Amino acid sequence: MEQLTKLIEYGVTPFHVIDYVKKQLVDVCGYREWNLQDEFVPEESGDYYVNLYGTNAVAMRIGKNITKKPAVRIAMAHSDYPCFQIKPNPDISKAHALGLNVEIYGGMNQKSWIDRPLGVAGTILLKGENAFSPKTIFYQSNRSICIIPSLAIHMDRELNKKGALDVAKELVPIASLSEESDLLKTIAKDLSLDTEAILDYDLFLYNMDKPTICGLDSSMLASPRLDNLTSVAAILKGLTQCSKVPDNTIDIMVIFDNEEVGSLSKQGADSQLLSMVLDKIGTCLDLSPDYKVETAPQSFLLSVDVAHANHPNYEEKSDATNKAYMGKGFALKRSVGQKYGTTASTSAVVKDICQKQDIPYTIAINKTGIPGGSTLGPIVTSYLPFPCADIGMPIVAMHSAVELGAVSDYDALCRFIKAFYEEA
Repeated sequence: MEQLTKLIEYGVTPFHVIDYVKKQLVDVCGYREWNLQDEFVPEESGDYYVNLYGTNAVAMRIGKNITKKPAVRIAMAHSDYPCFQIKPNPDISKAHALGLNVEIYGGMNQKSWIDRPLGVAGTILLKGENAFSPKTIFYQSNRSICIIPSLAIHMDRELNKKGALDVAKELVPIASLSEESDLLKTIAKDLSLDTEAILDYDLFLYNMDKPTICGLDSSMLASPRLDNLTSVAAILKGLTQCSKVPDNTIDIMVIFDNEEVGSLSKQGADSQLLSMVLDKIGTCLDLSPDYKVETAPQSFLLSVDVAHANHPNYEEKSDATNKAYMGKGFALKRSVGQKYGTTASTSAVVKDICQKQDIPYTIAINKTGIPGGSTLGPIVTSYLPFPCADIGMPIVAMHSAVELGAVSDYDALCRFIKAFYEEA
């Protein structure tokens, strides 16, 4: 739980998530960094971090006695979450105030972000050695920069009955009570830069609430970004604490970006990125040219993302016989409509490991007529047809500014992923 809360507090943008992952792997656990552009021959029983784009990563542990056709065990998650992204030319002058021009990233619960102190974080791009290699600087305000104030109920008696909000009007963050204020000037001052030195940026608003253990029995975790940093932290813990990689096996962690907006990007799951990395691994380890095809039956994909838990106040929204109760273990996700990658045969694999290790799990199936969202599993298996199962920590208030789950379910998820990596 300590590593999860640290990741949530540090990982305020996908850039910061991957920076945390890299530091844990390279600086703490001693993984060797491998740039795919370099000629490099990994050693057997080696641990490696692959340098990719700034918001995604791959790490691997290579077992002993690697043949031409090793088993490949991949657990994957995503680094992004619904939030507000700041547009170019962000300042909006209002009457004695300064607003920020933002757009919604992902399918957020909009009203949950109102009346919360919001920080600003992301990356700032400066001139580099040449035009094709700009310099990237991380930025995090570490203080509240803006807030989206609600309208007083006295001024709109129908306020609680309204549905969707006008994004361009009601969700404009207020950053100052002076029209003369300037977001980029403030950031440049924080970074000891001239404003003119900033070429561009990727900046987001983040909820400054801290992870909180709550409940009479301290059984619940309320926090921003449970979707999907619970999965990132659990995979990171499972890979680094795996006691032994099985012989002739490569254990891999993949963190993609842009899942919340469709995954179709160079750093998303709906790209050739993972195949490119696997091809490079095959070349460097002198594997069979068709090893991805030949090893498919003995390989496995875990798509790890949060699941919809049964909501105690809205039980009618859950399936009649498959309610993923919080506190009953991690969720094994199924979907007739192929929203998830789990099949009966891959479900059996997960259940077998759980029974061997006495790990609690629950079944998560959306109620008929409520389709739910998709995950990384069906996307990746469309071009890498390995057996796949979708799992994750069941939570309520998904895509809200603060989400809620059970502490014990996160522990079960960590235990399972570690067992998955160790299973011979």
